[in-house]
Amino acid sequence: MRLFVMKLIVPALLLTPGLAGAFPVTFGTSWDNVPLQQILDQHYGPGAINVATQYEGYSPGDADPPYWVDQGVSGLIIREIAGFKDRNTMGWYAETLQSPPVIDGINDGVIFDGPLGAGGSAVVNFPGGVTRFGFYLNPDGLNAGGGYAPEPEMFFTNRFYNDIGPAGAGATHAPFDGDPQVLVFNVSHLYNGVPTYVLAWEDLDYGAPVMPYYSWMGTDNDFNDMVVEIQAVSPVTVETQSWGSVKALFRQ
Repeated sequence: MRLFVMKLIVPALLLTPGLAGAFPVTFGTSWDNVPLQQILDQHYGPGAINVATQYEGYSPGDADPPYWVDQGVSGLIIREIAGFKDRNTMGWYAETLQSPPVIDGINDGVIFDGPLGAGGSAVVNFPGGVTRFGFYLNPDGLNAGGGYAPEPEMFFTNRFYNDIGPAGAGATHAPFDGDPQVLVFNVSHLYNGVPTYVLAWEDLDYGAPVMPYYSWMGTDNDFNDMVVEIQAVSPVTVETQSWGSVKALFRQ
């Protein structure tokens, strides 16, 4: 379980809604005994975010699949708040909405690889021309073994790029049309309307059987394995507007 704060220095950061409709999430009991709800309550205050009902995709018209559009990214500032697992690698990729990206250093990049240490920070710059992007997680990297999500499997914010169920054999629980390996929460209202999002990752194969205890044949679906905050910091005056009016701008 890791918690980071990640700020994008951009004039605007837009989470674009998809047309896939609402999807349910099958949660499990955390093998770490630290539920995602507890993590977010501690960071944002009790009840500020409802994990079960406020993720993007819970309601029709939400961002499913989620991807972000910017108006000229300058870079990423990442600050680690807490860290409990140091093998996951997270990065960004240019989103085409056509097929899973090939993570090869072209139109993608590593944000962090391994532990940064509490309070650690990093700056990542985007290449010119990248204005639509998502994020990926390499679960455990070369340390992955025997169970699900071994190399070279990667997870993406676009759930339709993830295999369906363990090793692509079909999900054992809902949703059945694409494994959501990350839950995205819009917390802009907690920052006076500045576009801000939380990404909460599950680093085991979401579609595997949900187990109440550790098993390399299953998953706990606790979404606490890596938690990051993405925030747009505007260099110009921010005009106050409701989230409903912002979402209306992104309708396809």
